[in-house]
Amino acid sequence: MPKPVGSLVVKWRKLAEEGYLYAEIARMNPEYTVDQVRHYCLGHTGQKLDGPIQRVDRWYGSNVWLRGENSPHSQLTATDAQRVLDDWDDKGGKWKSSGAAWARELRVSPSTIYMLRRGETWQHLKHPNQGRKTKKRRKNSR
Repeated sequence: MPKPVGSLVVKWRKLAEEGYLYAEIARMNPEYTVDQVRHYCLGHTGQKLDGPIQRVDRWYGSNVWLRGENSPHSQLTATDAQRVLDDWDDKGGKWKSSGAAWARELRVSPSTIYMLRRGETWQHLKHPNQGRKTKKRRKNSR
């Protein structure tokens, strides 16, 4: 990985100060990784360079630079995640389509859909259907 020049680091730090995510800054400079941008913005590297150094807890314990579509690991778009979560049937108390059906349609693994529905991923959406469980049917006692 190439080492960025001081003026570029200062530019990154100013962008981060304005609220840009490290992943967004890295996309503007594809020859550098998100980790490089983060290290320089936090002052772990290039501490003597000018520009505002970010606080480690600037996101209050949540790595928003890895949230949703900004994550380099994201397999879904925000629109797709919203569509999956909107698929709840209030009347029936269950999901309208199976997780496997959504996985086939969106070309992801079923676990990606199930983690989304359980609220393990895409938590920042704060969607009311995340974490919902299908109502269990009672067996008739004889």
